[in-house]
Amino acid sequence: MDNNPLLSQISLKLVKILSKESGLQALVDLGYETLGNPFTITDYSVKLLATTGESKVTDDPVWNELKTNNNFVFQTYSYYVRNSLYNEIARNETPFFWSDPYCKYPRLIGKIRINNRDIATMVVCAHNQGFKESDKELVSLFCDAFSIELQKSNNIDFSQGLMYQSFLYDLLDGILEDEQLIMERMKILGLKFQRKLFVLTINIQNFDKSRSTLPYMRDEIEKKLNHSKAIVYKQTIVILASCENERYFLNIELKSLKEFIRANNLQAGISRPFWKLTEVKDYYLESVEAIALGNLLHSEKQLYNYEDFLIFDLINYYGERSKRLIHSSLLRLIDYDNENGTDYARSLYTYLLNFKNIKESANSLNIHRNTMFHRIEKIENLLNVDLNNGDVLFQLYLSYKILEFLKITLPY
Repeated sequence: MDNNPLLSQISLKLVKILSKESGLQALVDLGYETLGNPFTITDYSVKLLATTGESKVTDDPVWNELKTNNNFVFQTYSYYVRNSLYNEIARNETPFFWSDPYCKYPRLIGKIRINNRDIATMVVCAHNQGFKESDKELVSLFCDAFSIELQKSNNIDFSQGLMYQSFLYDLLDGILEDEQLIMERMKILGLKFQRKLFVLTINIQNFDKSRSTLPYMRDEIEKKLNHSKAIVYKQTIVILASCENERYFLNIELKSLKEFIRANNLQAGISRPFWKLTEVKDYYLESVEAIALGNLLHSEKQLYNYEDFLIFDLINYYGERSKRLIHSSLLRLIDYDNENGTDYARSLYTYLLNFKNIKESANSLNIHRNTMFHRIEKIENLLNVDLNNGDVLFQLYLSYKILEFLKITLPY
């Protein structure tokens, strides 16, 4: 390699690009200039990571499919599995030439490795000019450079060899909106999720790095939930979990995860259940919001279910303006309690929480049911409201939640 002036020149240019943090595309541009042919970089989920854009290949069906979809459809992927392309990639330590009936132009393929793991491939298409034997050395050099650049990524932990990570990143970023394309990617990756989906986000702000590594923690979390995948995303651990039985999942499966979260001084938020993978981003945001609202209202807890905070999310949207939504009758009742030493505001809230059940409300307040019944009569007369009116009940319940959110305590 030292005797080849071109390789020495390219090596110097690569060092400059890598040292200047120029990014993946700068390497791609130099690669196209050097090789004189277009090429792609794909990960092992056959997702397109980077490609040259200068040359337009219009008459090669395999190239066009990858460029159009950003990955192979399952039929194409299966064809190359059956025809041993991936075995050839695994077997060859150096770049090799490849041809097949579907590709109009020959290919030169090199693999990109990180920590002794194959994580991506560089595929050059002989569209502009034929290959030379010396191109193998150049592709090998660029594969090494791409390995260094990919290790800088803040997003994808290539070293773990988790081929599904880029797929989950695309779901979380809202890039994948086509259900058919999602299904194709899942087939290629061999991923299967059950019917009902959840997103859990674990806040690792208090994670003690002296006790464990982040990848190890992610793996441990993933082991605790069946039919789930976990990744590190935006300084959190995000889990796409799935189940058939929601009650079993929430009450039984999550039990060991709760213990793990508590033992490691972490916090987690869980979204509501959903059914479409195209909606992962929206429900991820729910899980994040659950942590934020949980910290605000119940910081002593460590696992927050967005469903429990949905109404607070609505109130939070309005902020201080939400005070205007408090039912005026409830404010009058609170004033009455303050002036007379009564406990009507709390009694009414207990009544609402118990779905207007007199007996249950009385038990909660540790009073006789007749006392509770007379309190409700008195409250209706004081407020001049009909507690059989659904709209009134909702407005009163919302008012109590606004008071809770704003940390305005009720008089005893």
